[in-house]
Amino acid sequence: MPHIRARGLEIEAVQKVAGNIVEQLAKVTETPNDHFTFEYIASQFLTSGGASPAYPYIEVLWFGRGQDMKSTVAVIIDKALRTVVDKNTDITVVFSDLNGADYYENGAHF
Repeated sequence: MPHIRARGLEIEAVQKVAGNIVEQLAKVTETPNDHFTFEYIASQFLTSGGASPAYPYIEVLWFGRGQDMKSTVAVIIDKALRTVVDKNTDITVVFSDLNGADYYENGAHF
């Protein structure tokens, strides 16, 4: 925990930046690197006209850390992704704050 999910990117781009993102997020959140998961999700974006160009869409699922930390994390992710996407590309980062009572690991909740 935290879990990071990436869509709208090529796997090579995610592989290039994932380690750096985790290292930076581990520092600012004071969370060990090995507590993070970074998931690549292959996806196809669609509109009413059919297939549409994808854009980076990043989900961060974690136990809430407040608005200031969300802003810090969003900037870290954005800056890292800017190294692998066109400078004019929109990058979306979405946070889902999880409740410890709803999160189970090995049959026990947090």
